[in-house]
Amino acid sequence: MELVSQIMTKNPVTVDLGGSLSDVRKIMHEGVVRHVPVISGHKLVGMVSSHDIERFTQVNRNRSGKLDTSFNEALTLGDVMKVGLNVLQQNDSIKEAAEILSLGNYHALPVLDDETLVGIVTTTDIIKYLLKHYMKDEL
Repeated sequence: MELVSQIMTKNPVTVDLGGSLSDVRKIMHEGVVRHVPVISGHKLVGMVSSHDIERFTQVNRNRSGKLDTSFNEALTLGDVMKVGLNVLQQNDSIKEAAEILSLGNYHALPVLDDETLVGIVTTTDIIKYLLKHYMKDEL
C-alpha cells in the first residue's frame, strides 16, 4: 500500500485563524497555492480556497462591478473558510485520498499526524502520481 505521505506537500503554508483575508490572498499569490489550511495554535480548524475567496468577492460587487471593500474588509477567515473537513492521516493510502477527492466536494485534503497538520494532498498530486505510475509505459 502506497501512503499519502509519499505524495503530499509537506509542511504547507498556513494562516492563523486570527489572520485576514488579505493574508490568505498574499500567500496564494506569492506561493501559487489555491488552498490554505487555517490553524488555531497547532490545531487545524478549517481551510480557505481561492474558490471560497472568489465566491465572496463576486457576491460583494456593487452594480458597477466594483468590489465593496468595506464589506470585504469586515469578513474574517471564520466567515470564509470551510470547516468540518475530510482529513487524512499520513499513513492513509493514496487510494483513500483519491476516493475522497473523486467525490468532487474538495480539491485538497489536509494530512494529519494524529491532530497535527503535516501536509496537504490535492487533486493535482493524485493526477501526477497516476501519470508517473500508469503512463510510464506509454511515454
